[in-house]
Amino acid sequence: MAYVAMARKWRPQSFDDMVGQEHIAKTLQNAIEGGRLHHAFLFTGTRGVGKTTSARILARTLNCSGGDPLHPCGKCESCKDISGGNPMDVYEIDAASNTGVENIRDVIDRVQYPPVIGKYKIFIIDEVHMLSTGAFNALLKTLEEPPPHVIFIFATTEVNKVPQTILSRVQRFDFKRLTMDQIRSRLRYICEQEGINASDEALNIFAEKADGSMRDGLTYFDQAYAFTGNEMTDESVRSVLGIPPVELFFDLINAIESHNLKGCFLMVDKAVSRGIEFAPLLDGFGKFLRNLLYGRLDAFSPDALNISTELYSKLKETATGLSNGDLLRISKMLIDLQAQIRYSSNPRLLVETTFARMAWLDRLTDLRRALAAINDPKSASDEATKKKVADVQQMLDTQESSQGASMDFVGSSDFDSPVAFSRYEITAAWPSIVAGLADCGDYKFSAAITGTILEAGDIKANPFPLFLTYIGETENNTSWGYQQICENPEFAKRVQTILEDKLQTKVSLSIKTRAYTQEERVSRENALKSPFEKDCESIGGLKELVEKFMGELVYSRSLEKVTEAPAGEQPEEMNDN
Repeated sequence: MAYVAMARKWRPQSFDDMVGQEHIAKTLQNAIEGGRLHHAFLFTGTRGVGKTTSARILARTLNCSGGDPLHPCGKCESCKDISGGNPMDVYEIDAASNTGVENIRDVIDRVQYPPVIGKYKIFIIDEVHMLSTGAFNALLKTLEEPPPHVIFIFATTEVNKVPQTILSRVQRFDFKRLTMDQIRSRLRYICEQEGINASDEALNIFAEKADGSMRDGLTYFDQAYAFTGNEMTDESVRSVLGIPPVELFFDLINAIESHNLKGCFLMVDKAVSRGIEFAPLLDGFGKFLRNLLYGRLDAFSPDALNISTELYSKLKETATGLSNGDLLRISKMLIDLQAQIRYSSNPRLLVETTFARMAWLDRLTDLRRALAAINDPKSASDEATKKKVADVQQMLDTQESSQGASMDFVGSSDFDSPVAFSRYEITAAWPSIVAGLADCGDYKFSAAITGTILEAGDIKANPFPLFLTYIGETENNTSWGYQQICENPEFAKRVQTILEDKLQTKVSLSIKTRAYTQEERVSRENALKSPFEKDCESIGGLKELVEKFMGELVYSRSLEKVTEAPAGEQPEEMNDN
């Protein structure tokens, strides 16, 4: 007997066998039981998720004359006719090779005749989006008002290419991509039925490589089965499918961590000697980096990542010298490499040099930690941070010597670029910081801190003590801004975050009120005086003159400045501008 491929042998025969599409199976069963069956269906979804198979199951179910209306019996004349491969009442058309109007006219001609064996004459048109515009137009009238014995079932992977005039005349069902658990469970069931001893890791490989397609998973499974027989291990599966072993990626990430360029080249050579193509090599390294980062963050469990507990533990202990920022940077370089390699005339050289660049680059250091360590050198615990601290301090010294203490820090690609202030200048810079927050979008917050001053405690203390102060006529200030910051604790937290961002160090923030000092009162009163009032105080006799004659300011104008000219010459007029 001829060998039957696994994808055909284990194709679902009833709605109960539809893996991952239970929502569609239940909907169709309810429609059949309730007698609310539509005359046209559209099944859409990615390849290998069961669209055509579901169409055949629906056809078998509708025309079965057995006792169960939801489960084809497989024994009646209609079921045998369909199983024979050339049914009289079910027509399957591949629209990819039958795109023209004449092909659809042949369908329309067949529509007029009643079914021979079953209850319905069913037309299954696969990849319906491939039909020409003329073919779609020819089908419209029949699709809208078909005879009662006709049912259309369309299947497509690109529903966006189906005209809206067709979509409005059919019931649409969206088939989901299968999860790895669903594919793995189905493969495990098949192994049990076939007597195949497959490791869990081997089935994980099939489920991951299937990428949501059960048909693809069965095809890979069939390919590996032909090589391994009934004993299927992960090593043999990786070998036959050309999937790189995870040990290569551990070698590569360790080489990158230790700046070992030679190790990167050796890893590529090992992969090539095993016959591994660069596409699966790069794809596998990308998944390795993802698992490495997720493992560090405890974002997913080993089961969610489809890896063993042992591998998960090993990932958490691997490349500890690489920060999360380093992993993100390496991932970005890998993504760029995958985009470039398809156009390269020498892909091996491109892969080798990119891996070497990953190893050559220095490690990232957080600018916040580096600047905080400048303020508090004890916080620089590791040598890499100490080196970065020294580099940053040198850049700060150079910058301050050329343009003062306040500066806009712009470093290498290893650093961010915030506006940083020292502890000595933050209080003077506070009014400009508050002014910059006027357009932050939170007007209540910006208004609550407007008019405040910032006062500092011990300049060498850690955390750095700062006081957001509300000044009033008396010490017990009940201004609107003070009330708002007391009623909204998140406002104080935002101020603390802003200050820590500007200082790059930890801050201890307190809110307080106090009365104006005598010096502040005089300064405030002077700031509120008009130029005329100031002139009355500064110009001798002007105040007495105004009081005696009850004078008042009507208007003012600027006078031109006059300089003394040499004898015999006219004085030169100066422009006040």
